Amino acid sequence: MSRNPPRSSLRRRRYGRGCWRLALPVAAVTWFVVTVTPAAHAQQIAAPTPPGLESTRVDTARRPYEDRVMDIAQSKDEEDTAAAEYDPLGWPRGISLQLSRNFQSSRNASVSSDATRTDTQGVQVDAYVETPNFGALSLHALALGGHSATGLTSWSLRQTGLPFDGGWRADNALGTTNLLLPDLAQRNGRLALPSTQVLGGSTIWRNQESNSLVLGASVGEPGRFEGFPQSRFVGSGGHANSAFVQATTGEWTVAAAVGQGNNILPETAAVNDAAGRVSPRGFYFSAAKNDLTTGVNWQASAIGSRTQGADAVGVWGDAIWRDGGHRHQVSIFHFGEGLAWIDRPLPADLEGASYRYDYNSLRWDVSTNVESFASVSGKAPSGWYGSASARRLLSAGVSIGGGFAVRDFGVNSGSGFGYVQWQNSLGVSRLQLDAATAQRGQRSEAVTFDHSVYAENGLSLSTTLSLETLQPSNSSAESPRPRENAAALGLSGRIPLTNSLSMQGSFRARHVRGGVNGGTALAANLGVDWQISRDWSFGASFYENLGVLTETIVVQSPLIAPEIIRARPNDRGFFLTLRYSSRAGMPSIPLGGAPGSGSGSIEGSVFLDANGNGRRDGNESGAANVLVTLDGRFSVRTNALGSFGFPNVASGPHTLTVLQDDLPLPWTVDTEQKISAPVSTRDTFRIDIGAKRMR
Repeated sequence: MSRNPPRSSLRRRRYGRGCWRLALPVAAVTWFVVTVTPAAHAQQIAAPTPPGLESTRVDTARRPYEDRVMDIAQSKDEEDTAAAEYDPLGWPRGISLQLSRNFQSSRNASVSSDATRTDTQGVQVDAYVETPNFGALSLHALALGGHSATGLTSWSLRQTGLPFDGGWRADNALGTTNLLLPDLAQRNGRLALPSTQVLGGSTIWRNQESNSLVLGASVGEPGRFEGFPQSRFVGSGGHANSAFVQATTGEWTVAAAVGQGNNILPETAAVNDAAGRVSPRGFYFSAAKNDLTTGVNWQASAIGSRTQGADAVGVWGDAIWRDGGHRHQVSIFHFGEGLAWIDRPLPADLEGASYRYDYNSLRWDVSTNVESFASVSGKAPSGWYGSASARRLLSAGVSIGGGFAVRDFGVNSGSGFGYVQWQNSLGVSRLQLDAATAQRGQRSEAVTFDHSVYAENGLSLSTTLSLETLQPSNSSAESPRPRENAAALGLSGRIPLTNSLSMQGSFRARHVRGGVNGGTALAANLGVDWQISRDWSFGASFYENLGVLTETIVVQSPLIAPEIIRARPNDRGFFLTLRYSSRAGMPSIPLGGAPGSGSGSIEGSVFLDANGNGRRDGNESGAANVLVTLDGRFSVRTNALGSFGFPNVASGPHTLTVLQDDLPLPWTVDTEQKISAPVSTRDTFRIDIGAKRMR
């Protein structure tokens, strides 16, 4: 997603130049903690047998290569060398130290002569240690120095699974975190409460022995990540806090939460809009029952908010049940005017009902949704929204599908698509047709061809070519505007050049001819990674951004908050990185692997899956600054391209989770999906995790 230009004055004011001098001491202290201290306690640590983790089916085209001959081919000298490089003493621990240099130039899109050049250097530290008595600790810190950013621009310290008597476990976080909410508040993806990124602290306490009681609290300065290619957290001023309690007993689960902000900017406000600052308050309550007799899950929720002296109330209820592969959901809702949660807007001035039906089998995937709306205040129109989609697997390698969405509410609009997807000797191909129309004559058509290649040696390449026509909207008083023609090209992938050298990158370009929006927009990134040795690696990348890339019209439900797009300036740059990473200690729960077992790594990305096919196509962008957690204990954030990695992971089964709160609206991940990540010795497991747009 696009980001605003960094606001250096705010960063200097909040963090100060003195923070820059903390980077190297932090790295030194971290290294001492994760190497010297654990070794002193090595004789006191027992290595428990890791539990099996539930795995899910991995797509054939993305199944990691399982090395069945390397163990036989590996010589005894190689085994002895690998064992000598690894220190099994002490607690499981690891550190990654990254030095970077960035040469960047940016210019105002409307004034070609308005150009600025920056030379930025950075130090990034990522470290973790797993202890028997203090849980798992992980640290992330990024310090930048230069014209546009100075100081400790992003940092977090997390403690997971801190044990206490009576069955209590605590998860604590300092630095960049999120305002906490109970699980019930996000169980229903369509009417879930959004969370806010803050620079502050949070704590969650869980007790599985006392009716599954969960307590949580968080506080901090709201803000968001900005910058490219190294993202930095930029606070917007003010502070916000939240607290919640959730308890489960038998079939019932209840939760309550409160939140408030002081002098904060709403998510939709302009960056420097001082007059738009608010001090909101809100409460949330929900009760759910998992009826084991009928198999129906019931949930009733209520929310109240007060913003700029105006009170608003919302209530809604859901019933969800399954019948084999059939899933039904019925909802009723009533949302007052101006409803919000802290700085995030919610569906407002709407009441009505909806019904959703999903069916999944080996060959069929069907989804339908119908919603009816009326205005609570009478100021807005009434109407309805409907959507349907279906996919049919014709054979092991061929599938067809299509769908449509129609909205008769405010601006009437409709869209439809159809596709055929097939596997061949060169990979997986997909041909799709899209069409959309809206009130006042706006309509568009597009034909898109995608092709993806995934090889066992780590090669991945996705290409996208699309041709579009667009009729811009016009009022009845204007003469018809000419149609615009556009062509778009997208490339994304990774190519291993040698065993230690690889190249990866992405390229997206769209050229429009005719009309008033003519021109070219592009976003390109090309990088080379060189694994110098087991612990040392070097990377270089070039990037350029020109104009603003847009997508085809998407018809959405009024219950879904519109996507916020922030333009960034035209810029280009050259980025150099030197990284040192090391891992030591005997693996234990939940890192997996028996004593003496090998290790591999995990690499992947979180991306915005526009066509919902589960593959990262060439024109699909990554989701930046999203928190990805390994086995519920060790976390990293995706970079500006949506990529993440866990180096030196113990061999065995693992599970990845994505923090839903960090995804931009209206994108979401399946909260019921467990992302399996099996790691083989001396191998890299690669995965792309797609977020789908709610419709």
